[in-house]
Amino acid sequence: MNNTAIDLFAGAGGLSLGLKLSGWDVQAALEFKPDAVETHRRNLPETRHLCGDVRAVDFTQFQGIGLVAGGPPCQPFSVSGKQLGEFDARDMVPQFVRAVREAKPTAFLMENVHGLTTAKFLPYLKAKIRELEALGYDVHWRVLNSADFGVPQNRLRLFVVGLPPGTAFTFPVPTHGPASVDGRPYATVRAALAGVPFDSPNNAKVVFAKNPILRRSPYAGMLLNGQGRPLNLDAPAHTMTASAGGNRTHILDFDGVLHAYHAHLVAGGAPRVGVVPGVRRLTVRESARLQTFPDWFEFTGEKSRQYAQVGNAVPPELARVVGAALHSAVSAAKGKSRPNEADGAVRAA
Repeated sequence: MNNTAIDLFAGAGGLSLGLKLSGWDVQAALEFKPDAVETHRRNLPETRHLCGDVRAVDFTQFQGIGLVAGGPPCQPFSVSGKQLGEFDARDMVPQFVRAVREAKPTAFLMENVHGLTTAKFLPYLKAKIRELEALGYDVHWRVLNSADFGVPQNRLRLFVVGLPPGTAFTFPVPTHGPASVDGRPYATVRAALAGVPFDSPNNAKVVFAKNPILRRSPYAGMLLNGQGRPLNLDAPAHTMTASAGGNRTHILDFDGVLHAYHAHLVAGGAPRVGVVPGVRRLTVRESARLQTFPDWFEFTGEKSRQYAQVGNAVPPELARVVGAALHSAVSAAKGKSRPNEADGAVRAA
């Protein structure tokens, strides 16, 4: 089979790394932000790195590639954003479709936030799927939770897969959690951070909220200022965000300080003020662990950019699992081809 691939909107390389681990040869990666390109280059030096605007790239140069993969910017469809969708200048889904049209790969893989499947944006998603189907692909899509596949983090992501007509494909089934076949428990924050290498601390203060909002769980609601949330050490983490670095960085509480404070408030106690003692925010390295980046993976640039690189990434382990399912499907298909591949005009990238 042709196992060559290109990764668009590649960021720091989470998707590229996962694809590589699942048997794909990621020959080129395209990314707009220089700091992310440098991180990708530092860790995956064998890949050809293109730093620039996807709209300026002629993808016919990649005709004959096995896989076009990528995660177009998610902000237009994120439930935490303005949700402008196709009217947001950052919407690059049409550029992904163009890349597939011009490169004519054997298969494609697009990743995005689950917000693209909500009632507001589902018609747009289906319209783009019809465009991809018109190019000669069978298209499959599903929202997967990273925690179901051994990632110590609840992170819902949409995957859209395109394959030659008639190719058998099924999305991977959960390997962890209650929906898993063998009942393996979710990977936890505590286990994921065991033995984590030292990293420079995040000095953003953790401060009690003046008017705390209580929920049943101490890990929900709003007990603290800022948008960083305390993590349950014995469960998967909340989603790592690209806005981390300051008071939006999630919080570690190894001594149960916030659990006790939650119980205090539930019992009718008065809210406290000032800095919370005995807790701290995640470091970049810890955040990377919760995204399943290996410890050898080095992030470059300013700390705020490193947090953004981690938060923007596809968890490599989730990418590996999906990439392996796609790799197996393409391998099994072998002789099958799309109509526009039959004329022999395809050339190697």
